[in-house]
Amino acid sequence: VSSSIMFSAKTSSRNLQDAFETKLEKKRKNLLGPPAGKRMVVFIDDLNMPQPDRYGSQPPIELLRQCIDSNGFYDRKDFFFKNVVDTLFLAACAPPGGGRNRVTERLLRHFHMIWTPDLSSDSMKTIFSSILKGYLSHVANDLTDMANLTVNASVELFNRITSEMLPIPRSEEH
Repeated sequence: VSSSIMFSAKTSSRNLQDAFETKLEKKRKNLLGPPAGKRMVVFIDDLNMPQPDRYGSQPPIELLRQCIDSNGFYDRKDFFFKNVVDTLFLAACAPPGGGRNRVTERLLRHFHMIWTPDLSSDSMKTIFSSILKGYLSHVANDLTDMANLTVNASVELFNRITSEMLPIPRSEEH
């Protein structure tokens, strides 16, 4: 079973806890998890979007870390510990900047980090031209000559979009 949670600049620890309690099944008063016999994968997108509070901490990040470290979190009303079982967390984020913040090493130590470097325009053109030419040679050989023009226009469009349409923090509604 899978589920996703999208972080934004306005994500609070209460939002995250509500998402956990909604997406995981209540097995007992103090036990949450996927349906019987299943495992849950929770994907968290934009992990580094929550804004730090005035003390520099990021409460949603700390709640996620507690859930991973201690296999659960505390109930906000009655202060008992709710265990989370059979749940795996995956996350994605972009480098800090443009509304994105650093993520603490205390949380990052729980994840395997995969970095994807930015490609140069020439590298993108070489890779995508090879792919498109190979595909067109099998389905529409007469269009193979158009591959370079199509890829060059696509890479130019991509470069303009990434330079002119900079990311901004998502609003609370998204």
